[in-house]
Amino acid sequence: MSFPSLPFELVDHIIQYVATTDLVALSRTSSSLCPAAQRLLYRHIVVSPSSRNINVVATLAKRSDLAHFVRSFSITTVAFPPLFPAFYSLLASALSSMTEVISLNLLVDSSASWLLGKTGQNVTYHRLQQFNCAFPLDSNVTEFLGKTPALLQLEVDSMPYVLSSRIPTLPATMIPRLAQFIGSARAARAIVPGRPVESIHLNEGDLVEEDLACLALGNADVLVLGATASTPPVPLLECIARHLPHLAYLRIMTTYHFNHAPEVGLMDQVANALAALPDLTAFELSGMHWGSPKRRDDGSKRVWQSSPLVNTFNRSQDVTIDSDIFLQY
Repeated sequence: MSFPSLPFELVDHIIQYVATTDLVALSRTSSSLCPAAQRLLYRHIVVSPSSRNINVVATLAKRSDLAHFVRSFSITTVAFPPLFPAFYSLLASALSSMTEVISLNLLVDSSASWLLGKTGQNVTYHRLQQFNCAFPLDSNVTEFLGKTPALLQLEVDSMPYVLSSRIPTLPATMIPRLAQFIGSARAARAIVPGRPVESIHLNEGDLVEEDLACLALGNADVLVLGATASTPPVPLLECIARHLPHLAYLRIMTTYHFNHAPEVGLMDQVANALAALPDLTAFELSGMHWGSPKRRDDGSKRVWQSSPLVNTFNRSQDVTIDSDIFLQY
């Protein structure tokens, strides 16, 4: 049996060890192995003007067969001069054929969300699990989310905008598997309720009790929360404990009374407030990491301190200050 006549799964496994430049040569010199080489060449695509590969968008727009091979696609143009609307039309055409994509990052002009509305009414991204974009949560983004039934991670509405209209209402059946949300507090109020969101990072907006009440309406316990706030930290922590009692990781950035070194009394109040979160294992307040030993089985509360615990703290215990899931924000 000749090499090109092998099952395509086996051919893909073999040529994945071929260098990219050799794959390009292979796709140009062997008609029998060209499809296999293209499947790998177009599987993971990262586009930016600095990489001088922005023309790949036009290629994918014209070649739907190549766009079908894409599994992850990332494009970044926000730090570069604005592109013409014609380019975004090509990007929309390319996206309409990327129906097998799993990871999608669109860090482009925030006013170009209209391109999502041009991906086609009958297009479904049934494998898409992670979607990051620089767009506000508007009707175009909402329509696109309706085509992503398997979505697990979402970042949207992360940049400050002049709010000219209300956020559209999301049907309860939309993005039913969503587990992680990154974005503004106003978008979280529309997205989290009724969905199994366990990890939330609010990077725009001021966290208030109204937000926490909405976050508590999800159909899963919120385990990770990162947010900014300008309210006093102790009442805020007490409010968090009431609404999200099962938090395991908590990160709060606040400007309240932190122009100078905080008083000892405030630290004691924070520690007492943290004791109301029995599952909490890691906490950060405006850059200060707090630690606590493993809770004993006698029903006593955990003791929290803003500096390493003397003689009782060690890395084998369940304080996960350096946890990847906590520090990814």
